[in-house]
Amino acid sequence: MVKQIIKICEKPGLGRHVVANLDLTEGQIVLIEQPLIRGPAQITSPVCLGCLKSLNINTATECSKCGWPMCEDLKCLEDEWHRAECDWTANQRKLKVKIKNFDIPHPSYQSIIVIRCLYQKQNNPEIWTKLISLESHCANRRGGPKYEADKIWIADYLYRFFKLNPEEYPIDEILKVCGIVQVNGHEVPLTDPAYVAIYDIGSMLEHSCIPNCSKTFTSDGHLLIRTAGTAIKYKQNLSICYTDPLWGTPQRLAHLADTKYFVCKCSRCSDPTELGTYYSGVKCTFEDCMGYALPNVTLSSTDPFNVTWICNFCTTTADPEQVERCLAHIGKDMAAMNRRDPEHCRKFLDHYVSAGDLHPNHYYFIDIRLNLAQLYGQIEGQPLDKLSQEQLVNKRELCLKILKIADILFPAENRLRGSLMFEMHSVMAEEARRSNHDTNSLIEALLRSKYYLEQAENMLKHEPKEMPEGQMANQCKKNAMDLETLLKKLHDSLTLLCGILITQFACMKI
Repeated sequence: MVKQIIKICEKPGLGRHVVANLDLTEGQIVLIEQPLIRGPAQITSPVCLGCLKSLNINTATECSKCGWPMCEDLKCLEDEWHRAECDWTANQRKLKVKIKNFDIPHPSYQSIIVIRCLYQKQNNPEIWTKLISLESHCANRRGGPKYEADKIWIADYLYRFFKLNPEEYPIDEILKVCGIVQVNGHEVPLTDPAYVAIYDIGSMLEHSCIPNCSKTFTSDGHLLIRTAGTAIKYKQNLSICYTDPLWGTPQRLAHLADTKYFVCKCSRCSDPTELGTYYSGVKCTFEDCMGYALPNVTLSSTDPFNVTWICNFCTTTADPEQVERCLAHIGKDMAAMNRRDPEHCRKFLDHYVSAGDLHPNHYYFIDIRLNLAQLYGQIEGQPLDKLSQEQLVNKRELCLKILKIADILFPAENRLRGSLMFEMHSVMAEEARRSNHDTNSLIEALLRSKYYLEQAENMLKHEPKEMPEGQMANQCKKNAMDLETLLKKLHDSLTLLCGILITQFACMKI
């Protein structure tokens, strides 16, 4: 019998979690899991309740049983996920749904994924048992704005609109399901707009802002987890990131507390320097000090908003309001600039990096550098081969700066890192094209291009074709074949040239 790769464990304080059941290699797939439930985001304009893709008044067709808008694909009308709201509309409500406005978010969709969860109680007890055992954090949610909104827009709506029986589906149970959806829901970016899915084992992987596993999805919406960055030892806990790793520490902490109800104490959050990157650093307000105010979160604190800003050089405690004013001022300029204009992005970086109000590695700058690196060579009328040499060099330097930070702070972000590797491959290929027939420079640039292309392909190879990174992975395969052919031709031509020179040398009279 083949030993399972992972194992579910449980211990006080952590609850159920997933550990490696044997030594895992870097990049190894450890889990592919189909969703327990999937459905539209709770704030969305009308979508097909089969494929979950966006609809408009011209593409929508009514389900003959319930009236909910669907696309014209017959498979969607018979989709198993649609059965919940369809049955309850036809059998409980006994009046078809009528949706006419497709241009703005529709309140009726807030309850769909909750309906689909509740439907399992009577129709699929096995799934219901798994769902209801997931963490809901009801005690933490109770009394909060989201909890109160769920009472009105979901619980009351289900009783009123779908005529649910409160004895069969008590309000506490509905609100528990709302919590399960909020805490365990994964945004799945396979459609436009993205939809939400809940997984069983996938919900048990613990959180870390520097996780040892990366997350993506297959084309059919299955969760795919594989190791990231380094190998994982036997019995080591597996982790993914529940928040955006490109945010600074205060933003990550606040988001996790607001949506997942815990204070993160991972190695990144507990280190004010964020592993030596100074990713959230703001210039110290003390006169003539060369240091940066960094967010310090007391490990014993249960308040994620209790962030003290302390200078790493003079140890002065900064005024948090002054720090916030500095960030708000620069953030306002970020929001106002045209992010589709490379010149605007470049001027923003030139001005604020030289001003020194933020550390050069600050997440504001990483955001704009990433945006600018991707703009160069992708704007209509200005492809890569039309970039000036200065712009090409700038693109390369931007990618390298981001990759240096990414390797430290978000090594599990395969989509980001793979895309940047592909950009570097493109830059190296263009530099090879501009080598002015210098064979050594040409081969050197092509070999560097090949290296980055191989890195990109390895990071993106599991991305689904529905996503840009999946399409980029396919392009990697094509480019790799072309590059291999080109390098072989260069090798063969150089071998032939060397043979001719050796023959001529042998014929020389000395």
